[in-house]
Amino acid sequence: MDSSLLRKYKYNILELLNSINSDIDKIDGEKKRILYITPHLSTGGMPQYLLKKIETFASCSDVYCILYVDNAQIYDVQKKKIAKFLGDRFIILGEDKKNIINIINDKICPDIIHFEEIPERFMDLKVIKKIYKKDRPYLICETPHSSTTSPNEKIFLPDRFIMVNKWMVDYYKELDVDSEILEYYLPPVEEFSKDEFRKKLGLSLDKKHIINVGLFTPGKNQSEVMEYAKDFIDYPVEFHFLGNMASNFSSYWLPLTKDIPSNCKIWGEVDNVEDFYKASDLFLFTSKWELAPIIIRESISHRLPILMNKLYPYMDDYDGEKYVHYLGNEREANKQKIKSIISI
Repeated sequence: MDSSLLRKYKYNILELLNSINSDIDKIDGEKKRILYITPHLSTGGMPQYLLKKIETFASCSDVYCILYVDNAQIYDVQKKKIAKFLGDRFIILGEDKKNIINIINDKICPDIIHFEEIPERFMDLKVIKKIYKKDRPYLICETPHSSTTSPNEKIFLPDRFIMVNKWMVDYYKELDVDSEILEYYLPPVEEFSKDEFRKKLGLSLDKKHIINVGLFTPGKNQSEVMEYAKDFIDYPVEFHFLGNMASNFSSYWLPLTKDIPSNCKIWGEVDNVEDFYKASDLFLFTSKWELAPIIIRESISHRLPILMNKLYPYMDDYDGEKYVHYLGNEREANKQKIKSIISI
């Protein structure tokens, strides 16, 4: 394999997301083919991360994407954007998963295959073995997207890991595979008027607005937000929940819907989350399990204060960040933090 190709497929976050890293512009006078293989495209952080990479590298490479399991029939914000952007270079794999080998070898002939999650988590081992063959003409990269993914799950080793944060680099170092970090970067948005976006969304101009963003799951922990909402029933404060209620998590969210505080509104999945960032006074992020959530960076880029748990994968990255505040263990103390941040 041409190891120089991997060196040219180099990630530098500021150059990558603000322009294009010239190191990967063209190699030997021609564009190289990058194939992303993703386990799913159900709305969330990983699909958004993938979308950004596809949009970025498309100007200097021929980019393809294979969707392994098409389970996003309703919650498909990023899936629609990727399909529209790539056209016929976006391929949804059918029931016969072994067909991916023919697509790779006969149709795409990639220079780089990049798995958007370790393949042992979602692919048949026999299929993986054929892709990871010793005499393969392409390089393989992998990006794990969960803090619960263990290096012990690895059977086949890629040429390089592309990690979403430095904690993952340290976590996977025992595998002795080169790693680079590609963090999701967002520059500050231009100045805006909160009232303008509150009017756009139909929100009261006389109240404070607190948002929570994410799929309704035990890990995202929306139930805690609703408990805080009960403490603010007598205050001019409204809580807004943005995120889908997938059927496979109904045992969690269904009981919540039976006792929703009167100052809460569940919007479901929306495609204008940015409008809510701009209209709100606080992002209350009570999630208990995370790796490198994009929504923290989105909140910071919109200059929206975020009150969240300090989780170990963050490795103190947000300490000292102007718009980041941490939840503590005492509910009353957290309530006072909320009041202080939104100035009531």
